[in-house]
Amino acid sequence: MRYPWVLFDADDTLFDFKRSARYSLSHTLVDYQIAATEAHFKIYETINHEVWLAFERQEITAIELRKLRFERFLEAIGEYRDPLEMNKHYLTLLSKTKFMLDGAIELMEDLRKKTHRIGLITNGLKEVQRSRIAHAKMEAYFEVIVVSDEIGVSKPHEGFFQHAFKEMGKPNKSEVIIVGDSLNSDIQGGINYGVDTCWFNPHGAANLTGHKPTYQIQKLASLQEIL
Repeated sequence: MRYPWVLFDADDTLFDFKRSARYSLSHTLVDYQIAATEAHFKIYETINHEVWLAFERQEITAIELRKLRFERFLEAIGEYRDPLEMNKHYLTLLSKTKFMLDGAIELMEDLRKKTHRIGLITNGLKEVQRSRIAHAKMEAYFEVIVVSDEIGVSKPHEGFFQHAFKEMGKPNKSEVIIVGDSLNSDIQGGINYGVDTCWFNPHGAANLTGHKPTYQIQKLASLQEIL
């Protein structure tokens, strides 16, 4: 077995985060009497992406992230609401979602049968990620679950992977592969830490970064050929 350990990113790798976020944002906007339009979705998604990148660069804290994204969103659409309360409402809805990407559960089942050891490594908020994993009934698949908000450091920073490997019992790096959709957090983080990586790129996006994954797949099932 070339890679006894497989470390998966969570959102947009196994969990359908885009669907979960759209569902939660739509209901939040309606509950706050704001039109749930495609334009509003796009504005929020752009701002949220920018804020998360700033968090990954350690320019802001998780506490600031919780406030900034809705504060900037509300300012952009010319509405006034309490951004912290709105964020809390959104996260409550998001924490109860359980949408998975096609093939994710089947892949987990197959890897478990082949006795691979599986971990989940996610940049996420603790009040959301643990709950979503539980609602999707996915805990049993993972020997290790590392949530950035719980340990105070996020991917791609070395401290995140040091913590993960400690939880894993410090396996040899050559025995581990990281699978994720983000070139900036998953792939860069893995490369910097000296671990092989697999970029999950379902839409065939161009790689405009300098990060070169060991492998690239467009379907989760294709990971089997690598392992």
